[in-house]
Amino acid sequence: MRTTKLFLRIGLMALVIGGNSLQANNPEISGLNADQASSILTLLSSFGADQTIRENVKHVFNGETVGEVTQSGLSKAMVDSILSLLSTFGAYQELINNIKNVLIPAPTPAPPTIPDPPETERGWVTVSSTVQLANSLAPENAARLPFTRFILTAKSIDTTIDNITIQRFGAIDSTLFNSIILLDQDGLQIGDSSALDEGGKTKLGTSFTVPANTSRVYTIAVNMQSDLDAYAGQVGGIAVIGINTSATVAGTLPITGSQHTVNATLSLGAFNSPANGTLVSSADDSLDVGTVNKVFTSVKWSAAGEDMYLKSIRWEQTGSASNVEDLANVVTLVDGVVYPTVINGDYFTTVFPGNGILTLRGRNKEVSVRGDVVNGSTRTIRFDIQKQSDVHVVGKTFGYGALPAFGTDTDNDNDAAFRATDDPYFDAYSHTVSAGTMTVSAWNSGVPAQNVGYNLQGENLGGFTIDVRGEPITIGTMKFGVGITTGSSEIADITSITIVDENGVVLASATDGTDTDQYQLISFSDSVTFSPGITNLRLIAKYGTDFSNNDVVQASTTPSGWTTVKGDDTGVSITPSPSTAVSGSSMTVKTGALEISQSTQPTARTVIAGADQFEFARYVFDATSSGEDVRVSTFLAKYSFATVASTDLTGCQLWNGSTSVTADTVLHPSVSTGEDENFTFDGGGLVIPKGTSKTLSLKCNVSSGATSGSFTWGNDDNASAFTSASGLVSSQTITETWTTATGQAMTASSGGSFTVTSDTQILYKMSEAGATDVTLGAFRFKAGLEEDITIEQIALQLGNTASSAPSDLMGEKVTLWHDGVQIGTAGFTGGNSDFATSSSISVLVKTGKTETITVKASLAGQDGNSKVDSFGALISIVFDGDNTGTNGDGTYATGVSSGTKIASGTTADVATNGLRIFKAVPSIELVSSTGPLAPSEDLYAFEVHNTSDDDIVFQKFTFTIATTGGAMTGWLLKGNGVEFNTSVSAITGTTLEITGTGTSLAQIIPAGGKKKFVLSVTNIVDTASVAESVSITLVADTVYPDELTTTSATGHMGTVTTVEAGTEATANNLIWTPFSTTTPEATAAVENNLDWTNGYGMPGFPSNGNFSTQSFTRSSS
Repeated sequence: MRTTKLFLRIGLMALVIGGNSLQANNPEISGLNADQASSILTLLSSFGADQTIRENVKHVFNGETVGEVTQSGLSKAMVDSILSLLSTFGAYQELINNIKNVLIPAPTPAPPTIPDPPETERGWVTVSSTVQLANSLAPENAARLPFTRFILTAKSIDTTIDNITIQRFGAIDSTLFNSIILLDQDGLQIGDSSALDEGGKTKLGTSFTVPANTSRVYTIAVNMQSDLDAYAGQVGGIAVIGINTSATVAGTLPITGSQHTVNATLSLGAFNSPANGTLVSSADDSLDVGTVNKVFTSVKWSAAGEDMYLKSIRWEQTGSASNVEDLANVVTLVDGVVYPTVINGDYFTTVFPGNGILTLRGRNKEVSVRGDVVNGSTRTIRFDIQKQSDVHVVGKTFGYGALPAFGTDTDNDNDAAFRATDDPYFDAYSHTVSAGTMTVSAWNSGVPAQNVGYNLQGENLGGFTIDVRGEPITIGTMKFGVGITTGSSEIADITSITIVDENGVVLASATDGTDTDQYQLISFSDSVTFSPGITNLRLIAKYGTDFSNNDVVQASTTPSGWTTVKGDDTGVSITPSPSTAVSGSSMTVKTGALEISQSTQPTARTVIAGADQFEFARYVFDATSSGEDVRVSTFLAKYSFATVASTDLTGCQLWNGSTSVTADTVLHPSVSTGEDENFTFDGGGLVIPKGTSKTLSLKCNVSSGATSGSFTWGNDDNASAFTSASGLVSSQTITETWTTATGQAMTASSGGSFTVTSDTQILYKMSEAGATDVTLGAFRFKAGLEEDITIEQIALQLGNTASSAPSDLMGEKVTLWHDGVQIGTAGFTGGNSDFATSSSISVLVKTGKTETITVKASLAGQDGNSKVDSFGALISIVFDGDNTGTNGDGTYATGVSSGTKIASGTTADVATNGLRIFKAVPSIELVSSTGPLAPSEDLYAFEVHNTSDDDIVFQKFTFTIATTGGAMTGWLLKGNGVEFNTSVSAITGTTLEITGTGTSLAQIIPAGGKKKFVLSVTNIVDTASVAESVSITLVADTVYPDELTTTSATGHMGTVTTVEAGTEATANNLIWTPFSTTTPEATAAVENNLDWTNGYGMPGFPSNGNFSTQSFTRSSS
């Protein structure tokens, strides 16, 4: 190791009080009083001036001749400090000059700057200063008081630092420092604390690493003594003078930090009354491997003097257990909250979040370390606290650190006590990890209850799990009971009983049952070693031919009865648990069995001529009741057909999913109708594992000439003649069980089909003139079951031509959309402009599925020059079902399989709900919620939004009112605080109609703005013992007024009177005008404009229905 030595540069020294006593002083000569002269001599002594120098200074103070003058050994900075202090005391200048002559400083070499040598494999680190903390007080008992901060920067490789050399400087004694510590960038202590030697130096910290290409800040901190009365007023600091490492070091030293003033009067908070915690109650307890959430050590302290923050704690694991291999999930526990630890060697450190864990003055705080035992048989676990300084505590009031109080214990015997000294500070209980353990359980998930075959090697007998912890365990003899629980067979009929692991590796060699009874305890004397962890075992055997179908066998074991069981590491005898029987799953002996049936899928449907590999049937091969895997070499399927030829099907194969299992012998039918066709399976046969089933699909190619008739594949009972099924291992012939089925007839056709319906989710609505990409309607195209189709062309027409025209559409066209993408257009032009045919489109519709095509348009604008019929025009788009031709302008699709054009199966027109166009369209939003009821207070509230460029006016709103308790009168609606109506004294039934005054500004909704309307009631009769309440609903219109659809001379709008006169009950609940051609205003005269309408389809009303009801209640008096 190379130690870098750098010279310490000391700045201005501070006043030191106390020290040597001056024998004589002549104030008239020196200009100093006795205390001042004494202070100078004391300061000289602290600087290391020898006796000769101090005597010469005394001679100068008394005007006497000095002795031989030699180099004082003091640095220039020290001499300057003495001279400055003399000047501060008011000493005569002549005396100052004489003192200067006496204190000839030693030559001071310039602080060496370490050159930048080449980087070596040992690393490179640069040391530099950083921003230092402000000078402050150093009170009694202060802990972790920061003095000097410095930066270490590693270059391209991680660099290991052995320790840091420091030196005290200034007029401050070494003895007032209890200990000094090195802190990392997170405030965590590195290594143990240290004390200064007689020369005021020491080395701090243990080996630590500065990561490559990283700068880290480190701090020299001090734990102060508890009694500083003799040192009060001293000022000094600590300098970093050496970075000890084998790496190359660059930078300038020394680095000096804060210079604190010693204080003996400030009373700091403390962490007192150290004691063992309540969560650990026993010493030297034995822990099983696998123990979780074990509290190893628990300690507590009491806050005194002020509230205290616990910032961090460092535990030292001093037992023989491995911190990495034997322990896991080690955490610190405080007040039931878990905090993580960071492991570094033997230390586990927790830094608490935020300011730390607060302990109120006079209260206790218990802190515990907890973890899991995952290994380590016979090893010990002991979590001590090595040093006082390993517990970082800070007072809330003054912000100074404090060392927790020592205890009184003097020994180190694992008695969970705080000691009177460090090493350790807390002497914790020791916990011993017990020898290995073994637990046996049933492995039913790996070897579940199942069918087993007879006369087959390696059939399951049972499954068991061996859980070993702590150490490897060797077993001399394992014993398993085998019992026949159902049937009359004997244990002697079970042979080759073997223990294997889950990978099939033999652990204990085969043995045979010998008893003629139905139970026998089978012993395996092979020595087997189980490593720590989980090992899953299988007992396998051969069931003899004397077993009958459905006999049941079950294996069990009582682990405590296993013999010669010892831990490999400890040599200790171990008794496996439990001491009760552990039973495996039941095994049912089954002969080979196979059931063959036909699925009801696919259902009867149409098959298109020319189709490839069309699915005609599905056959189920079921071996769930078989005792062994089944092999089938051939299969007979019944083939029937009508008005087609047998040879109209070719290339018939059986498929297992996407794999053909008869590809080597593709079948081309040639039999007469109703006869069986024989399929031969590839690879020597189809294997169905026991306990499972397989479903095979029968698929064939269809002749292009098969445009009518039907094909049917069924299932006959061939059990008496069919012998192609056998046991996979036993090779014994299996008699199948066949379930007959006629099968589903597939009808031949030349092409597919489709139908068209309206998408009823598109509701009637209002829309503003000039709006773009407005949805007019949508149509659902459903393909038949014959084949996939592609929609190629759609025929449309305008509905309600009495109230709309192509000119209401921008460009007299509509656009077609599918899945949010425009796919085509259709123009309403030419001699018959109410009809349109789309451009070429392509929308794939899968068999039996539905696709939706949406029709949109951009609407023409409206102004004073527009036709009167345009205002309130109802535009409806209609699917033109009458136009069904496939070679002209009708709707048609193309069959994906057949390639033929297909006309729509819907031959009647399909209408949509349409939309009504106005110059402006408002929207309504409910903004209130249920609340209290009080006279003249806000109740039901809603907002009307107007996004158009012109004002609009409302003349009427309608509500339903349901009340309980006393009568309510004086209903008033306000818009933005302005009265909309004159007060309504009472309601009619449950209907409250609010009509505008005709001149109220509340009726006007400004262009581009909104207005909030609030309903209130002025008078509420208070009925004794009754809680008055009211339920309010804003009512929608659900139809358009008949009067406006039958009076063509006025277009499709009318006067207020016309709208109000509607005979429909829900056609005049809301009345408003968009001012299509006139200037918006609220006057009685405008109510005669032929420009009023109702609220049917107004945006905001949920599904064109009423808003939700809201209730308001006043408690009973």
